[in-house]
Amino acid sequence: MPLYASVDELDFRLEDLPACPLGDRVLVADPAAFDVLSADNPHMLDASGELKRIDRELARAQWRELIAVYERLGLRVDVLPAASHLPDQVFCANPVLPVPLSPPRAVPARMAHPGRQDEVPLAAAELERQGYAIDEPLRAEGTGDGLWHPGRRLLWAGIGPRSEAAAWREVEARYGVHIVNLNLVDPDFYHLDTCLAMLDESACLFVPEAFDQRGLALIRTLFAKPLEANTEEARTLLAGNAFCPDGRHVILQRGCEETCRTLRSNGYEPIEVDTGEFLKSGGSVFCMKLFHGPV
Repeated sequence: MPLYASVDELDFRLEDLPACPLGDRVLVADPAAFDVLSADNPHMLDASGELKRIDRELARAQWRELIAVYERLGLRVDVLPAASHLPDQVFCANPVLPVPLSPPRAVPARMAHPGRQDEVPLAAAELERQGYAIDEPLRAEGTGDGLWHPGRRLLWAGIGPRSEAAAWREVEARYGVHIVNLNLVDPDFYHLDTCLAMLDESACLFVPEAFDQRGLALIRTLFAKPLEANTEEARTLLAGNAFCPDGRHVILQRGCEETCRTLRSNGYEPIEVDTGEFLKSGGSVFCMKLFHGPV
């Protein structure tokens, strides 16, 4: 089956794709080593061009608050211990892409930044322990750039600075899943999960400025309710890096007032948390976990 890059290429209906159960667990990583040591994305520099400084005690408190929300919503939480040489390990969305087949499989990432490569075997080993078969790695950064459509075996794939089109072609060849390709065109939105959040089978939250016209048309065609995140909130507070595990509750950074208003008016329940220390590294709620399962 083809990879879909424009509306004209679509030859399926969502309701005809194989059903795919929603995830029920998240993998997170202890942020004890979290830091900003290099400018790997535009969010990591302050107004003077210096690297932002991290308050690790505050970061840990924010991380614990986020985990408490996951547990309150009934998700099972697995925690990777901190590796002292991995300051970005807390962003668990990136190192591995779970593939919801039976039995389940996982694609390790070839990370764009060499300093993050050692995160991959740690996350992959945990998924293997839980019953995943681990396949050969690809230059596709996990659920940072690969988002499964809620309830359907359809993968939304970001093409940009972190993931390559060739990797998504290989995913399609290996697993025979439908894949929609979206080009990322704005440096502030360097991963797909910074500008597209799945809400349920019919709705998403997205940042229009992050996509080209073909990508926007695909989003607006395949989702009955494509909800726009506020642009300023998306750039400064990563409003588009929201996480909706159950089709109702949407976890996102505190202070995204316009985006929360949009969500509420469309029947969703925002849960605001503070990920301010992690925003300094260009990550927020969705980045800070790997959502997967059941196995």
